[in-house]
Amino acid sequence: MNTTRIYAIVLKFWFDTKRDMFRLFDVFWWPAFDLFVWGLLSTYLNKTTGGSVNFVLLFLAGMIFWSFFDRASRDISRSMMEELWNRNLPNIFSTPLRLTEYVIGVLIIATIKLIVGGIFLLILSTLFYGFRVSSMGWFFLPAMAGLMIFGWSVSFVVQSLVLRFGHTIEVFIWAVAIFLQPFSCVFYPLSALPVWAQYVARMLPSMYLFEAMRAILAGRPVQTGEIVLSFVLNAIYLIASISYFYRTFRHAKVNGLLTKPF
Repeated sequence: MNTTRIYAIVLKFWFDTKRDMFRLFDVFWWPAFDLFVWGLLSTYLNKTTGGSVNFVLLFLAGMIFWSFFDRASRDISRSMMEELWNRNLPNIFSTPLRLTEYVIGVLIIATIKLIVGGIFLLILSTLFYGFRVSSMGWFFLPAMAGLMIFGWSVSFVVQSLVLRFGHTIEVFIWAVAIFLQPFSCVFYPLSALPVWAQYVARMLPSMYLFEAMRAILAGRPVQTGEIVLSFVLNAIYLIASISYFYRTFRHAKVNGLLTKPF
């Protein structure tokens, strides 16, 4: 593995961003828009309910944590899709660049974007709504990491499907987060779901993290066993998704799918 080639992928993204500053909208504009919508709603609910439940803390914490998954589930797929749209992927892999080096470079880019976007959201939520990340305590970093890893696992699967079946699957890049959100119990407890949906939710690492988030905000003890289970599921899904992605990429390369029009 060559660190210079990994750095070249990161540098390529930097040059692309300088050439097209509208890429920053995805980092700043959409997360800020969601923050203001949920912030206004939670403020209104606090006023109408007399403050019996701190909806600002509950909704904004859920929204900020969910943004880590949402962004992570799209970033890898979008990076490769842009190369497919531009017919540039064959050019990239005609060089000595290995797939592992490309993936590591994309993950570094995705991590930087998530950190920058997350800091931006935390600053806005503190300035406009008085949200304090310290209210989450030690839980903030492992929750952020767990949701980010789960998002990457989903992104690898979606990108594998795009490579295998073509551009008709592209819609899942944006739709998968919307599909998984109800089962992740972002804004309500697991018990609010129908029984059949609870079985689905228990297979998602995100559900356990949001349940732990609500426990911390309510001052209840956190079930550390469920957090451990969340990371075990994350490890299984990440290994399986990367394996599937590598196998699909080899299939696409052998069958000339990387050069087909997208």
